[in-house]
Amino acid sequence: MSHKSDKKPFFERFKEVIKEIFMPYVSKSARTHKTKDFEVVEPYPVTLFIVLVLFIVFVLAIIATDVDLIQFFGNLGNMWRIISRLIKPNFAYTARIFAPLVETIQLSVGGTLIGSALAVPVAVLSSSNIVKKSAIYNPIRFVMSLIRTIPVLVYAAMLMFIIGMGAMAGLIALSIFTFTIVTKMLYEVIETVDMLPYEAIESTGANKLQAVRTAVVPQVLGSFLSIVLYNFEINVRSAAILGFVGAGGIGLLLNDRISWRRYEDVGMILLVLFAVIILIETLSRFLRKKLT
Repeated sequence: MSHKSDKKPFFERFKEVIKEIFMPYVSKSARTHKTKDFEVVEPYPVTLFIVLVLFIVFVLAIIATDVDLIQFFGNLGNMWRIISRLIKPNFAYTARIFAPLVETIQLSVGGTLIGSALAVPVAVLSSSNIVKKSAIYNPIRFVMSLIRTIPVLVYAAMLMFIIGMGAMAGLIALSIFTFTIVTKMLYEVIETVDMLPYEAIESTGANKLQAVRTAVVPQVLGSFLSIVLYNFEINVRSAAILGFVGAGGIGLLLNDRISWRRYEDVGMILLVLFAVIILIETLSRFLRKKLT
């Protein structure tokens, strides 16, 4: 027994969608909802205006950056060829990846530990509830903001001219980056602690260092360790690209393979790196939940 399809033709459904989108802009009745007692008129929806603004911004950005859209779309074929090779990783290349990968993790661990250790005293000096003198903590915060504006890759590139190529430049760059981030996040945590224990200990004759160690450290220790773990996650990603400026790690290998157009090897490097980052993020999230 045959049944007549009650599905509307595509063109009819398309017209209904267009009508639903545009009718509120041209007809007040489309925005009016009536009940037995009263009627409500909705304001004009903002979706179309937002889309229009975004389109204008997009066009202005294309004009400002002088992007050749014809060339861009003409080269999409090359992009698909590269992607088709990336998704076929060369598993035979795996053995070459482990040594640079270990160096990348070492850079991340070292930069995180050094930067976090240096951040602790500076974070205390940046805390308004501990220092209580704006002439001290405001200049420190300003300097930290200036240092923090420079990307870690730029630090690594500058250090190459000072100490030469190698992992040391990457280690120092990651330490500086971690130092500025942990300092900011830690002093913001310190400024939220309960100061009554601190003031009580200080009133017994203890100095500020003793009061901080006894009353403040127990309150912020869990948050501090969570911040350190979070920055370690960021540093693993950052360390992976430091090799592009010769600062060691798996980025050196990645840059070499890209230069030689060995995209199957690049795909294998990215696959291993992705697996390691997911593993580190999972472990870090687990530890952060235990600490908070």
